[in-house]
Amino acid sequence: MRIVTGTISHETNVLSNISTGLTEFKKRRLYYGDELFTHFKGTKTPAGGIIQGCKVNGYELVPTVFASATPSGTINSEAFDTLLNDILEGIRNAGDIDAAVLHLHGAGVSENYPDIEGKVLKEVRALVGSKPLAATFDLHANYTNLMVESADILIGYDTYPHVDGYERGVEAVNLTAKMLDGSLTPKKSFKQPPMLPALQVQFTGRPPMSKLISEAHRMEEMQGVETITVAAGFPWSDIHEAGMSFIVTTNDDQQLADSLAQELHDMAWNMRRDFLVKPTPMKEAFRQVKTAKETPIVLADIGDNPGGGAPEDGTVVLKAILKEGLSGGVLALIWDPDAVDMAIKAGIGETIEVMLGGHTDEMHGAPVKVTGKVKVLSDGKFINEGPMGTGSESDSGPTAVLEIGGNDVIVTTKRIQPLDLALYKNLGIDVTEKKFVVVKSSVHFRASHEPVAAQVIELDTPGLTSPRLAGFGFKNIRRPIFPLDIEMLGITELKSMDEP
Repeated sequence: MRIVTGTISHETNVLSNISTGLTEFKKRRLYYGDELFTHFKGTKTPAGGIIQGCKVNGYELVPTVFASATPSGTINSEAFDTLLNDILEGIRNAGDIDAAVLHLHGAGVSENYPDIEGKVLKEVRALVGSKPLAATFDLHANYTNLMVESADILIGYDTYPHVDGYERGVEAVNLTAKMLDGSLTPKKSFKQPPMLPALQVQFTGRPPMSKLISEAHRMEEMQGVETITVAAGFPWSDIHEAGMSFIVTTNDDQQLADSLAQELHDMAWNMRRDFLVKPTPMKEAFRQVKTAKETPIVLADIGDNPGGGAPEDGTVVLKAILKEGLSGGVLALIWDPDAVDMAIKAGIGETIEVMLGGHTDEMHGAPVKVTGKVKVLSDGKFINEGPMGTGSESDSGPTAVLEIGGNDVIVTTKRIQPLDLALYKNLGIDVTEKKFVVVKSSVHFRASHEPVAAQVIELDTPGLTSPRLAGFGFKNIRRPIFPLDIEMLGITELKSMDEP
């Protein structure tokens, strides 16, 4: 059996002014053909899972394109058309194939297609005909009818932080195998409650998301149920279908699929009050840092998360830390290629004066004039050691560590979410010896940072990934939707964090 695979993965924040062209994909990952095996074989990633699933089932895997860019603004038409055409051409050139197993994201938006995953699946379906078509997705996917109608099997991550991508890749191949041997006739049900949860409350390590995931796992043990996807969605794609959804896939039992999907839909809606978010004001967080007896305390700058499309050059937290006189911490990180260039030219041990950060927009803070000592210079490449993407390479580009006000500030030339402790290890920083660690991340940091943290505090910071969703002026999401339209939905007894 021969299985073809391909990937276009991008979480699009349409409010971001960072343009997403082919260059953004090349900066992160753009591989063709057998380069897939070079970079992902043996890694705990979705691609690694697809590779392993094919190996175990005795299938030949035919790679086409693997394209992934750091979350940013709308994908330009040239980039998306090029990548889609490359995947389709790769399938055409693959010769006789028996099935397609793709890895997509689910929250991609291009200039011409608000639903790029639906477009990809539709075009691939046209090529493979009635042969099995499966795809894995991010937990933040905004599923659409076109996606559900075009694919036989859609499997989303069960975790956030996303530590199960490998397992979902293996699962997608195993279910495809059942279709190929005739033992599976998938029937799907797709339900969407009118809910648009912020990223922080999508964390699957605590309720309410943990309750939904646990219930889905219980249902998956039932006779005839093959797989269930609980998707929290991604608000800033601003498409009609953005938000929470459920997909139940059974073996030739539509009634069962419909019944279980409706149960999950109703369960989520009944827990909607639990999906409101209340982050901590910075002054309160700093008070806790000052009085802490156990360290380090991890401070999450949730408003400037590059994993959600924010620029990661925000200065709000840095400025507040310097004003408060806090020291003994590390800030991960600030994206500022010019500052890194200055540090490289100055050299280790030298002191530079720089207008740091704040170069992308006004939402995340203005540039801050700082004097910093160059402590470390690095090429920014390291291998992930933690539970997310174990064994895969990360690259922050040429990177400098500046000592500013008694704190280590990591400055990079590439936008990269601080997901893995290897980021610090590569720079000679031991976070366990720090009083506090600032991470520009919403949830992913928890996978590696929580085990070493004395406490985790989510900061109420401004930015493109702030949970204060009512202030973003969404144009295309379905309305009414919770928590933006509480009164329209008849929930008069509630007030969201966005209401006075």
